[in-house]
Order: sequence, then C-alpha cells, then structure tokens
Amino acid sequence: MNTLFTLEQVLARADSLPALPQIVVRILEMLGDEESSVEMLSTHIVSDPAVVARLLAAANAGALGVSGRVSSVRQAIMLLGVGRVRDITLTTAIVDRFKAAPPFDAQRLWLHSVGVAVCAQEVARTAQLDVDIAYTAGLLHDIGQLLLFVVDPAAYARVLLLRAERDIDIVIAEREYLGVDHAHVGGELARFWKLPEAVADAIAAHHAVDGDESENELADAVHVAEVLSHALDLGGGAEARVPNLSDLSCARMGVDWRQFAEHFPRIEARFASARITLGL
Repeated sequence: MNTLFTLEQVLARADSLPALPQIVVRILEMLGDEESSVEMLSTHIVSDPAVVARLLAAANAGALGVSGRVSSVRQAIMLLGVGRVRDITLTTAIVDRFKAAPPFDAQRLWLHSVGVAVCAQEVARTAQLDVDIAYTAGLLHDIGQLLLFVVDPAAYARVLLLRAERDIDIVIAEREYLGVDHAHVGGELARFWKLPEAVADAIAAHHAVDGDESENELADAVHVAEVLSHALDLGGGAEARVPNLSDLSCARMGVDWRQFAEHFPRIEARFASARITLGL
C-alpha cells in the first residue's frame, strides 16, 4: 500500500532536521556580494573548528612553494581564494551536520552532491551564471531526499527498493509511492531555511527542466551537472540511474559537449580534491 503525503505534511516535519549552522547562514548571505572582505569571511569561519581544520588542511595540501605551513584562516583564504574557501566552508558545515541512518546512505548522497556542485560551477561559468549560487544549488539539490527519509524511514526505504526493482527515476518512485518528490520538497525546505530564492527555485525545478518550470537557468545548470556527474562517475554509485539529459537545457546553457570536454580534467581534479578535504 502506498504511503501518500502532501507537501504541507512533509514540511511540517522540517524541524526534524537540524537547523542550518550559523556559519552556513552567514556564508549564504554573502553570496553574490563582491565587497565581502577577507576579514569578514575569516571572522565567520573561525567560529567553527571543523571548518577551520579542513580549510587549513586543504590550504597546506596546495601550498607547494609557499614558505612555511599555512596556520591561519586568513592565510588559507589568501592562498585558496574566496570562492574555494566558501565552497569548502559550506560543504564541510552541511555534510557534517546532516546525516541519516541506514538504509539511507547519507555519505553517498553528499558525495554525489559534491560532484554535482563542482559540475554545476563549470556549467554555470560557461553560461555566465553566478558560480557560487550554482555550487550551492548543486550541493543541496537532493536535500529533499533527506527530509523525506526522516519523515518516514520505512516508506522511503520502499521508494529506494521500488526504484531499484523497476529501474525508474527516483522522482517517479517518490511521486508514485509518497505523492511528493524530493525536488519540490527540497525547494520548499530551502525556502523554510530562508536560502536565496535562486537556490530554492533551482532545487525545486532541477527534475522539471522540460516541463512547466522550465524557465530557470540555474535549474538547467544543476540538471546538466547532475547528468555530467554521473557520466564522469563522480560519487553516484554503481547502481545509480543516469537521468535523461534535456537537450533544451544544454541549448540554454550553451553546452557543446565536444568543446566542454576540455573542462572534464579540471572537474575530476576538483572533485578528487574535495573528496580528500571532506573525508568522503
């Protein structure tokens, strides 16, 4: 028997997930702010020891030719750049905060999400979109899966089994068994958390790029990035089903795969680096 939920019933349980860490809230508020100073960024980062540790590890791993070890957040920011520091900070704080019990594989969720986030940046750069917003939307694009699992672990386990048995897209299995899907749930969860509207809209629409919600460039970027991450085997798992690629999204993003292939080595290198930094 199917277990059907309304979107409102699922969102009523949003408090079952941990609140966003304050450092994430502050970093998200700074997205798109070109005047955000190194000092301001450093002030927020030093409040989270786990973020500081991973940031310094990443900086020292890339500090070839730098005299002495990198020992301060400010040094790390100057070496890695504000953009990469934001990425590491957001990812560390979120991955460490949101976990789940079996049968939901939270580690694989975040490994896949980091792969999509890295790909989304490259797609967004090609399309001249905001790369920081694209990274955040890619990182959180499947957060709705985590909430659906928390609401009813047994029902979501059945969704995962249904997807595997019938080899169908996860959103089809979710809609059929639960009456809602993780994309819409994730978008509304992002609004509940008061994330930037562009991030929430992209999360909600990343599985609907050829439908009624198709006029969303960031959703196109996340959709293309998700397919690309699977194609490059960036953390999706052996049994992961590759979504059908929307030609419309590719056209709107201006992606010519013969030319875009030159970005693949950089994407793979950045993913490998992120995986080491995050311990995934």
